[in-house]
Amino acid sequence: MIIGRYSVALAAQCFALLTAHGLQAESVRTNPTEIRPKAEAAVPYSSVRYDSDHRRDPFLSPIAAARKGENLDVEEPRGEPPPGISGMYIAQVRLVGTSLSDISQTAVLQGQDHRAYFLQEGDRLFDGYLKEIGLDYAVLVRETKLKSGKVVTEVVTKRLRTP
Repeated sequence: MIIGRYSVALAAQCFALLTAHGLQAESVRTNPTEIRPKAEAAVPYSSVRYDSDHRRDPFLSPIAAARKGENLDVEEPRGEPPPGISGMYIAQVRLVGTSLSDISQTAVLQGQDHRAYFLQEGDRLFDGYLKEIGLDYAVLVRETKLKSGKVVTEVVTKRLRTP
């Protein structure tokens, strides 16, 4: 009997709380034109400030900090070019002719020194290499090494000049 009285009393209190909460929620919903004021200032956070005492941050790379002022997307200097075709840029040569046979393919390139050079696939120039030789074209790949360590490649197709 005692358990029954407590359960009835507990149920009555829960019902009273639920109905009071429901009425309060309805009163908020029934007044939609009321606008709540926004907080004008941010709440200041109370935290302890870290004093490094002139020591480096262990979570930052010292190499990246040293290179912070450098532009890393700039081409790295190549140095002094060697003599001959291996010292010429792709932009300095032009395709004069091609020779195709069953066993080899040869491209005839004329350099800035007006000499003819016979190259096969894989031969290197100063800023790239010869990738492919066709009937009337040669495909060269220009390689640019950036200061960041990336190598950017560009495909250049040289065509025979036809009258």
